[in-house]
Amino acid sequence: MKKDIEDIRNELIHLIGEKAERFGFSRIAGQLEGLLLFSKYPMSLDEMAQRLEVSKASVSTNIRILEQWKIVKKVYHKGERKNFYAIRGSIWEIETEIMSTVAKDEIDRVKRILSNSSNDLNRLQGGTEQESKEISFLNERFAEIDEYIESMEYLLNLFLKQGEISPAVVKKITIS
Repeated sequence: MKKDIEDIRNELIHLIGEKAERFGFSRIAGQLEGLLLFSKYPMSLDEMAQRLEVSKASVSTNIRILEQWKIVKKVYHKGERKNFYAIRGSIWEIETEIMSTVAKDEIDRVKRILSNSSNDLNRLQGGTEQESKEISFLNERFAEIDEYIESMEYLLNLFLKQGEISPAVVKKITIS
């Protein structure tokens, strides 16, 4: 059976929804991103809900999340009382913003846990020689993890330098 334009568009919307879900986000948020990404014109909440066959409340909740992540923006139509939404920027800008937000949140979370665990460990009194050795070993591991996280944070910031890194620049990077 030959696919039409809407079949292809639906497959892509579904794919982006699955991608979002695999990364721990709402499938509907991903589908909304895909819907707006492959739409020529801004859409209202009602239009998006009808198109995805989900409730308007679900669309409203997920569109607010996409606004917070700077993936979509409100677009005003003169004479309309409804809010309309469109994709904010290019694919590159959107996906690097998502990656930046997710990665930075995860880095911050790990740093907090590591700091709390390190503080807890340093409050312990190594009563025996074995406990002292164990505390020393764990402190060494914490230092290794901290160095790794610091390096990853540096690489992330380097990669995400706004306006300086583009697909063309990335394609010029050689890995030997």
